[in-house]
Amino acid sequence: MSKLIEELKRRNVIRVGIAYLVATWVVLQIADLVLENIGAPDWVMQALMLVFALCFPLALLFSWAFELTPEGIKREKDVRRGESITRQTAHKLDRMTVGLLFVVILIVAVERLMPEADVPEPAPAAVTATEKSIAVLAFQDLSPEGDQEYFAEGISEELLNVLAQIPDLKVAGRTSSFAFKDQKRDLREIGEILEVAHILEGSVRTSGDRVRVTAQLVKAEDGFHLFSKNYDRKLTDIFEVQDDIAREIATALRSAILGDQPVEKSTPTPVEAYEKYLHARQWIHSRDRHLMEEASVLLDEALAIDPSYAPALAQKALAINLLSKADGAYGDIPLDVAIRESRPLIDKALELDPDLAEAYAVLGLWYSNGSPTSSEQAIASLRRSLAINPSNANASNWLANELAGAENFNESLRLYEAVVERDPLYAPAFNNVVFHYMQTRSMDRAESLVRRVERITGESPNILFARGALSLANGKFAEAVEQLGRAHAFNTSASVVSLWYGNALFYLGEFESAAEVFRITDKLLPLELAGLNEEAAELFESLDGLIYDESTLSGIGDWMLIRERPEELLAFLEALAGDGKDWLEDQPRPNQLWGATHMTNVAYALLATDRVEEAERVLADIREILGKQADYGANNMFYWWNKAEYAALTGDVEAMLSSMRRTIDTGLVCTAGFYTAPFNRYRNDARFKELEDEVIRRANAERRKLGMLEV
Repeated sequence: MSKLIEELKRRNVIRVGIAYLVATWVVLQIADLVLENIGAPDWVMQALMLVFALCFPLALLFSWAFELTPEGIKREKDVRRGESITRQTAHKLDRMTVGLLFVVILIVAVERLMPEADVPEPAPAAVTATEKSIAVLAFQDLSPEGDQEYFAEGISEELLNVLAQIPDLKVAGRTSSFAFKDQKRDLREIGEILEVAHILEGSVRTSGDRVRVTAQLVKAEDGFHLFSKNYDRKLTDIFEVQDDIAREIATALRSAILGDQPVEKSTPTPVEAYEKYLHARQWIHSRDRHLMEEASVLLDEALAIDPSYAPALAQKALAINLLSKADGAYGDIPLDVAIRESRPLIDKALELDPDLAEAYAVLGLWYSNGSPTSSEQAIASLRRSLAINPSNANASNWLANELAGAENFNESLRLYEAVVERDPLYAPAFNNVVFHYMQTRSMDRAESLVRRVERITGESPNILFARGALSLANGKFAEAVEQLGRAHAFNTSASVVSLWYGNALFYLGEFESAAEVFRITDKLLPLELAGLNEEAAELFESLDGLIYDESTLSGIGDWMLIRERPEELLAFLEALAGDGKDWLEDQPRPNQLWGATHMTNVAYALLATDRVEEAERVLADIREILGKQADYGANNMFYWWNKAEYAALTGDVEAMLSSMRRTIDTGLVCTAGFYTAPFNRYRNDARFKELEDEVIRRANAERRKLGMLEV
C-alpha cells in the first residue's frame, strides 16, 4: 500500500485531484453567479455539476497514465526515470492550487463581509377571498337514543343557509361539507380539500323537550378555536337557537373578515312540522327516488300541521318535479301532472314569503320543465333566487342548465364551476361540469375534477357515472358499459345515467338491453333496430304527458326516418305546433354543444318530400347553430356526426367524409355504422363504406373485451 501511495505522489495524481476539486468549486461559484443573472434554468447548473463529477475520475486516470514533458504529453511508461520532470510539475500544481485557494478565500470573505440588502417589512396582507370562507360540517347526534341525526343535520343546514346570505362570505356547499360526517379527518385536511379558512362543527343532544346545541368555530389552518359555546333551549325555541348561533358566528368572524353584516332570521313553525320538513329535505338532497317519495309523504304531514309553512310548500313542489318524467328527473309522475300539481304550491309559498329563495328556484325549475319556450321566465326566476341566496346550489345549477346553449355557453360553464368549487360533491353540478368539459374535449380538466371528488368519496356511484361517460367519450365503450352499468344499478331511476348507459349499450349493438334502460322516446330506435317494430309503434301511440323538447323530438325523428316515414314526421311536428303558428320557428333548438340532431332530421324530411324552400330555411338555421357551437369549441363525436349529416344534406361530400373522420377520432364506435337517414344517399360510396366499416370494426373490438360475439 505504501508503494502505491508513493507512486501516486510521484505521478502527481493526488495533487491533480486536489487542484481539480478546488478549480471545480471556483468555476461553479462563478457559473452560479452568471447563470442567475442571465435567468438560466436550474437544469443548466445541475448539468455542469454532473459534467465535473463525471470528469473527476477521468482526470485522475489521465494523471496516472500520462506525464507532461518538455516535448509534450507522453505515456508514463515511455518516459525514462532520469528524464522525468514530475517534481517540476508538482511545484507548478502546488502553486496553482495555492492560487485557487486564495480565490476561494476571497469569494468566501466577500460573501461574509458584504452587507445584506435591507428587506422591507412586508405590509400586512389584505384579507383574501379564500379567508372569507367557512364550511359547516354536519352536527353530531349525541342524543341518548341516537335517533336525531336528521335533526342535527337540519340544524347544520339552517346555519349554512343563514351564513350563505352574508355577502362576500364563501360558504362550502352542503353535500361536500356533510361528506366528512363520521370521518376521522383532521380539520386542516378538511379545510384544504374544501378550500375554506374556517370550519364550524358541533353537536345536538335532545332529552325530552330540551335540546342542547354545541357549536365550535375553528380556524382550519391551525385548529385555533375562535369560539365554543353551548345553547340550552326548549325545543319550541329551536328557531331562536338557530338565530343565536348564527349571530355568534357572525360576531366571531366580523372583526377579522366580514364587517357589519346582518343575519337573517329563520321562518318559525311548530316543532313537529319543522322536524318533518328537515327530515324530508335531507332525503330530497339524496336524489334517491324512494327516499324522495318518502320525503313527499313527510312534507304532506308537515303541511297538515302547518299549511302556511312556506319552505315546506316549496320543498313539496320540488319533490313533485324531481319525481316526474322530465329530463334529468328521477321518477315516473307524468310531466303534465307534475306541472299542474306543483305550481299552486309554489305560488302559495311565494305569497306567504315573497323573499323565499328556494321557492323562486323551484319556480325556475317549473318553467324549465313546463315548456321549451319558457326559458326566459325560468332564467328570471332563478336569477331572483340567487339574488336572495347566492349560495343556492340548485338555483345555480338549474340556471346554468338554462344558459347551456351556444349563446351563453361560457356563462353556463362559469356557473357550474362556481357551484362545484363551493360544493364539489353536489352531484348535478358535478356531472354537468364534466359534460361541459366533454363537449369541448377538455378531458384533462374533467379527469382533474373527478380525481378531486374521488379523493373525498372514493368510488361512489357518481364517480362511476362520470368515469363511464368519460370512457365513452374516449371510445372505450367496454369500460363505459362496466362503469355506467354499476352506476345505473345503484339508481335505475336517474334519467341521465339511464341515457348514457343506454347509449353505451346501443352503440355496441345491444339494442334490446338499451331499450330496457332508456326512458320513453329513446326506446323507439333500439326497439326498431332489434326487430321489435310493433313494440316500437305501440310505444309511440301510448306517448302521453310529454314535453316535446329537442332531445325527445330527436328520438322520435330518428325512429320515424329509419322507418322511411318523413311525411309522418312532418305531420306530427306540424300538429304539435298547432294552427296559426310558424311550425318551423316553433321547433326547439339545442341547448348544448352536441350538434342539432332534431333540426337535421327536419331538414332531411323536408328534402325527402320536395319541400325545398322550407328545407333551405332549416339548413340555414343548422349552419348558424353549428357555427356558434364551433365558436365555443365544440369537439365531440355527437357534434361531428351531426356536422357530417349537415354536409350530407347539402351535398358537400368532402366535408361529410372529413367530419365522419373526426367523429371516429373523437371516440365513435357503432355496430350500426352511420345509421341515420341523412346519410342514405351515400351508402354505396366507397369512401363512406370504408369509414363505416371502421366504426363497426371498432365496435366489435369493444364487444370482444366484454365477451360478446361480433355482429
